[in-house]
Amino acid sequence: MKIHISIIIPVREINDYVTNENLPAFVHQTYKNFEVIVLPNELRKEDKALLTKYPFLRIIPTGNITRPALKRDIGAKHANGTILAFIDDDAYPKSDWLKHAETLFTKKDVSCVCGPGVLPKNTNIWEKVFDEILVSPVGSGGYGYRFTPKETRFVDDYPSMNFLITKKLFTRIGGFNNNFWPGEDSKLCNDIVYKEHEKILYSPNVIIYHHRRNSLVPYLRQHMQYGYHRGAFIAVGDKNSLKINYFLPLFFLLYCLSLLVLLPFFTPLYFAPLIAYLLLSVVIAVRAFLKYKNIFYIVAIPSVLFLTHMLYGMSFLKGLVVGFIKRDKIYGNE
Repeated sequence: MKIHISIIIPVREINDYVTNENLPAFVHQTYKNFEVIVLPNELRKEDKALLTKYPFLRIIPTGNITRPALKRDIGAKHANGTILAFIDDDAYPKSDWLKHAETLFTKKDVSCVCGPGVLPKNTNIWEKVFDEILVSPVGSGGYGYRFTPKETRFVDDYPSMNFLITKKLFTRIGGFNNNFWPGEDSKLCNDIVYKEHEKILYSPNVIIYHHRRNSLVPYLRQHMQYGYHRGAFIAVGDKNSLKINYFLPLFFLLYCLSLLVLLPFFTPLYFAPLIAYLLLSVVIAVRAFLKYKNIFYIVAIPSVLFLTHMLYGMSFLKGLVVGFIKRDKIYGNE
């Protein structure tokens, strides 16, 4: 039988997420015409046993090539399917993931499909904190549909944690822009929509379960990287980055700094945005407390939300400045 969908998973090494959650979930897919390509740095002895356990599995070691985008490109070149499905190693699909996605590709003008990465059941308290922030409009800046099912829509930017594309289109674009991580998926989407004039369809039914970072520092570092590259992408004029949502953390940062510097000169009305922000933070925290019955969320969520926006805003500004200064040399402005 000719393979129709190739699932591509870049990893440093095959880890517990892959062996305990990811690969077992593919056994239960209702759609069966697929292969799974895992790309670790090296093929270990214990990894070889997985090839016997999962007939759909292929393992392609990449050696010194460690960037996720490069690994995905290698997986795409070796893929037998006509559709490429990208998913992270710390994620696993719902049983009807491929069934829903494959159906959407039969529709006219659909070359790319994506869907939400929902929080799994097996998570720690920090993952739950981050998820409560990300699914909220305040925390995600309106992009909560990436983390929880929302209405069907066309999008121009989407993370590669749950992203499917025809191999024909992926090859025509030239794969991922490997100068970036994270952010290579945003560059790919910009090329798809604004250079190739193709559509990316988001469906709430194309569901995977995706872990969040499991401690505070990696989470904050991740969002600082997001902010930096988003600022750089704006500097080079990527159309899918030119949205007011991405500027909001920077505006909030500058607003908070103005409060510190010019506090004696402001009227009470000037504090209204900060008060509204704090109230919304408390609402998110209280909802999480009622959901999980743990006082930790009352303290953690407002604090983490504020830190996220401050650090994102600072990194965004840095990326914007560096992007403008070195746009031709580093970012390949066209």
